[in-house]
This record gives sequence, structure tokens and C-alpha cells, in this order.
Amino acid sequence: MNKISKPASFPRPVNRADIPFPGWSYKHIFRHGQCDPAGIVYTPEFFNVFNHVIEAWFCDCLGLSYYDFLGPRRTGLGYVNAHAEFFSPVKMGEEVEYFVRVSRIGGKSYALELNAMLGDTEALRGLFTTVTTNLDTHSSIDIPTDLRGALNQYVFSDNA
Repeated sequence: MNKISKPASFPRPVNRADIPFPGWSYKHIFRHGQCDPAGIVYTPEFFNVFNHVIEAWFCDCLGLSYYDFLGPRRTGLGYVNAHAEFFSPVKMGEEVEYFVRVSRIGGKSYALELNAMLGDTEALRGLFTTVTTNLDTHSSIDIPTDLRGALNQYVFSDNA
């Protein structure tokens, strides 16, 4: 018989006061068409908004055009891992405020954590690992120097 020596550790929601980079946020009100008949936001809608947040964060905070990477620069910013941790339901008409932090920077990839706040408490958390690629060859490439420099301004680790 298998024994569990230690109970599983589950993520806990953060409070607004714990947000490491509170100076920038993205607000989104969830509309009727983004919800199920009970008025609760559909899971895929969160991922759509997470991507909107990341695009806006690139332009507003990093000072880099997300669209130039994908267009003229031919640098892909694809997710190799994307998941969410849900702490409380979000309902139609509620405004969620998103904050972004960089949790890891590697040679060809970086990880982002998005804290989605409903009032002062985190309703859900998005975790994304992005790999930079050459869009012509579809092979991974080193993170461009300007992107690496900008990401370094937003690195935060709970283990630091």
C-alpha cells in the first residue's frame, strides 16, 4: 500500500498588497458573451484575456512592440506551457485587474506569472512559459538582447 508522507501543497491566492509590481495593470470587465448560462466566465475566455494582457504589457511596460516581434522581426513568442490556477469564480460584469511578473529567464525561454485580482484577492493566476523562435525556420533562438534587458526589470521570485 502506498503512503503519502506529506500532504500536497496547493497554491494560495495572493492579496493585492503582495503584488510586486503594482505600478501597471490591465483591467477587463467580463461580458455576457464570455460567460456560461450561470453567469460564470468560461475558462477559455481567461486565456484570451491573458494574451491581451501580455500584448499590452509588452508595449506599455517593456517598451517593445509585441507586433514588431511577430511581424518585421520574425521572432515568435509562442507558449510552450500555459496553465491557470483558479481560486474563485469570476462572474458576468465583474472587473478583473491583471498584474504581470517575470518568474524566470532562461537562454531561449522565459516564464510569466499573471495575477488576476478580483478586488483585493487573487481570483486566478496564469502561468506561461514562452520560447523565442525564428518564425521562418520554426526553431528556438536565444532571447533577443532588447527583450532580455526589458524582462530583467520585472523579474520576481518568491524564492529570492
